[in-house]
Amino acid sequence: MDYNFRTLNYLGSKLRLLDFIEAKVMDVTPKGAGVCDLFAGSGCVSRKLSRLFSVVSCDVQAYSKVICNALLNRFDITDNMIDDFFVVSNNESANALREAFYPLIDLEESAIKNKNIETLTCILEHGSIEVFNIEHNFSWLSDKLTDVYNNLKKHRLNDIRSLASRYYGGVYFSYRQAVEIDILLEGIHRFVGDKNRDIFLAALLSTASDVVDTVGKHFAQPIKARDSKGNIKSTVYNKAVKDKTVDVATRYREWLIKYINLAKRDCQHITMNVDYVKCLKTLPDNIRTVYADPPYTRDHYSRYYHVLETLTLRDSPRLSTVTNYGSTHVSNGIYRENRYQSPFCIKSKAPEAFRKMFELVSITGRNLLLSYSPYDETKKTHPRVVSMQLLTSLAKEYFNNVEIVSAGSFKHNKLNSTEYLLDASDEAELLIVCTNND
Repeated sequence: MDYNFRTLNYLGSKLRLLDFIEAKVMDVTPKGAGVCDLFAGSGCVSRKLSRLFSVVSCDVQAYSKVICNALLNRFDITDNMIDDFFVVSNNESANALREAFYPLIDLEESAIKNKNIETLTCILEHGSIEVFNIEHNFSWLSDKLTDVYNNLKKHRLNDIRSLASRYYGGVYFSYRQAVEIDILLEGIHRFVGDKNRDIFLAALLSTASDVVDTVGKHFAQPIKARDSKGNIKSTVYNKAVKDKTVDVATRYREWLIKYINLAKRDCQHITMNVDYVKCLKTLPDNIRTVYADPPYTRDHYSRYYHVLETLTLRDSPRLSTVTNYGSTHVSNGIYRENRYQSPFCIKSKAPEAFRKMFELVSITGRNLLLSYSPYDETKKTHPRVVSMQLLTSLAKEYFNNVEIVSAGSFKHNKLNSTEYLLDASDEAELLIVCTNND
């Protein structure tokens, strides 16, 4: 059923728990009332709940709002409009961008064809033009990086029209894929009206998630090309063949058609790009249940999806830096500077953040369903910044009824290579159901 719809390769995705979540929401939500998905992420829960309820979908990340809008609301798009989009996007400016990047595209594709893992490794480690322009670190790739950047200046394309190509080409995507992403992104902003833009952009975000050349298909960091001894890993070539050869335009058209063909109820849904506090303070009166799935570990989700955020904002961000042994350099993940840091991921701030959430839901007489993945101290899972005991204790301060419901045996996809897989609890998901019913 297309109400169980995957948009992204997403850390801790609730895709396999959707029926369980929907059933528990139904148990506590009056007929005709609406629900809020407070930390919407990839949008799969919002999409599922829209089958039966009007939904307010909220996330502090802009890419999530775009995806949720595409999942929840109606768009009037014909096959002719899709065909016309590809025609007008494939214009003189698009060809100029392809031409500007040709030296790097040709180098990378020749390396894949000839199984030249040394070249592929150099591209992974030094291939970002934006990072090169900041650090000017010398490698045998430097001349080609300089040539391509000069080509961009010559064609006056060294701006947001080459955003994905300059920042992430060669590293997260092949150079050709990054160029095609930029071409589609330019087409979306130039030729698609505001009314339909989000569905075209959501399809591009899903495409980027599909083709990215990383272990786990997220954007926390590029492939580590070398082992601890400095030897090049076999995964460099294997992943390049699997991921970097995928045709972006073809995959994008497939995703666009998937989004367009989604069934939609004739219902008013709202998407919000704000933090949880502002959302809870401004919810419409018809919303009677809040589903919340905040992050629980020290891993900030913004680290895993920063490329999607940049493609959404299209803002040429400054890049964050790290300092090791007195040397400062751009972060390996090519992260955005000042990317969002959730208080739920910070041990000193998380208890107060949960307390605030409980308070804001309770004072409006709404129900709260809080997802929680148990932590087994005997295994190697990342510790939760708050315990189940603390959460239930806080919840009971604000709600008359607090019940813990299990989804049964379930393990999350952690999007990691097998050598780094952390064990998961056999009972990997609980719902803390909080109500003020007598």
